[in-house]
Amino acid sequence: AYTADVANIASCDALIQQVLAEHGEVDILVNNAGRSIRRAIENSLDRFHDYERTMQLNYFGALRLIMGFIPGMLAKKRGHIINISSIGVLSNAPRFSAYVASKAALDAFARCAAAEFSDSGVEFTIINMPLVRTSMIAPTKIYQHMPTLSPDEAADLIVQAIIYRPERIATRIGVFAQVLHALAPKVYAVIMNTAFRLFPESTAAKEPNPESQEPSLEQISFAQFTRGIYW
Repeated sequence: AYTADVANIASCDALIQQVLAEHGEVDILVNNAGRSIRRAIENSLDRFHDYERTMQLNYFGALRLIMGFIPGMLAKKRGHIINISSIGVLSNAPRFSAYVASKAALDAFARCAAAEFSDSGVEFTIINMPLVRTSMIAPTKIYQHMPTLSPDEAADLIVQAIIYRPERIATRIGVFAQVLHALAPKVYAVIMNTAFRLFPESTAAKEPNPESQEPSLEQISFAQFTRGIYW
């Protein structure tokens, strides 16, 4: 096993050098490391660093690894790069502007790269992962009552990507959200704003009325209906 701080470019470079020195090549790269921040934009106006550090890890760190390993893939004319994105990129999740923007950047890069390397044997897969029950979401108490994927279920999506190599893996609710936004953006904005007002700010955001320990029946019902979407 190898460890690295993906938010640190020098650490990424050291990892790339070590892996290539010991193994010579990489067949499959899964960019899974990430940081999420749940905070409304209005409560982030004095926290520009949140956007910088989220972009540094979720986008620039992953990009550095891709650029470090893809030359070997191109040389042997085969390789697979899997980027763990978010359902939030499809749903435009409120309170996740920093996180979603960083994942959207990685998505856009992968789409451009897939076009450039489509005749080279190097393939790209984007997984718009729904909410997964990990330690990263633990501080947001309301998530204890929301439907989520287990880590094993999330891993199954990655295995599916490795086996079938699709351009994208997304849940039905994620695709539905993307289509609804494309067809009726104003209606979709009203729906998302309703959800934004329905669910409270995280305690860490230091809102005057932080989230309560127990969600309401209305919140639980809405979360069940939109399974996997971040609120």
